[in-house]
Amino acid sequence: MVSGNNQPNISYIGLPKRSINGEFSISSYDDMLALILDICRINSGIMAKSVCLDVNELDISQSFFDDTIEEEDPVISSKINEINSIINKNSIRICFFVGKEYFLGSQLEQVRDNTVRLFNILGSILDLLGVDYPSIVVRVGSAYGNRKATMKSFCERVSLLDKSTAEKLCVTNDEKPSLFSITDLLSGVYYESGIPLCFRSLPHQFNDGGLSIREALFLASSTWKAGQRPFFIHGESEDVNEYGVSLSPVPARSLSRRIPTFGLECDIVIDSPSGESAYIEYLKNYKSLPPVVINKVAKK
Repeated sequence: MVSGNNQPNISYIGLPKRSINGEFSISSYDDMLALILDICRINSGIMAKSVCLDVNELDISQSFFDDTIEEEDPVISSKINEINSIINKNSIRICFFVGKEYFLGSQLEQVRDNTVRLFNILGSILDLLGVDYPSIVVRVGSAYGNRKATMKSFCERVSLLDKSTAEKLCVTNDEKPSLFSITDLLSGVYYESGIPLCFRSLPHQFNDGGLSIREALFLASSTWKAGQRPFFIHGESEDVNEYGVSLSPVPARSLSRRIPTFGLECDIVIDSPSGESAYIEYLKNYKSLPPVVINKVAKK
């Protein structure tokens, strides 16, 4: 986490859209492992150092929640072994991004229960793959007009999760000022539960909690334990004004500037609807891209 000379590992969030078209139906553990294996193969071929699945891109059926895993099954064990071989050989990180629908902080009992079930299943899959670092990126949920109380509920409900699943959570910031900034999450989640923070750079520009991008990134990274390499999610706005100020929290299809790490040893996941195309284009154009400049227009 401390500043160093190591280059960041870069990847992208979501399905590799050039290689996997449409929604991917998930009805069993086997389906999920097959998808992870396919993306591991694809990403190792393009030197992407993470498989970061956006859960909300998947068509998850009820049977997935009811499924059980048999590690001794030859088909299952074969997939697990091949995934482990690829991630060990290529130092690939496995993670899930849960940005919608599933919130531990929800006041709706059904949402809370579904969230607990999903998180525990994702945690068990990560256990199968030997993942022992924070790797399930979650949001607190709606604030219901009381951010402190909602974050408290979120932290209390972490106890409903399996212990190994709870240890795999990291919580991320929101774009709306009425929701949760890195500043909010530091005091309301990290200090209360020890869950580390995963910084998202684009939402931060609309809900900065009084912090610069550099300050927020360093603060979020400081919540990760020694020996754990933090990662953050980076995107650019699809709409900027003449001064380069982001006008929309919707991510652009490509990056026009270098991703800032400020010397931190961290991994980066690119947030773009273009997925791996944005990642490949960024690597190709990196040397010619200008550095990020966050312009702020003084109020008159």
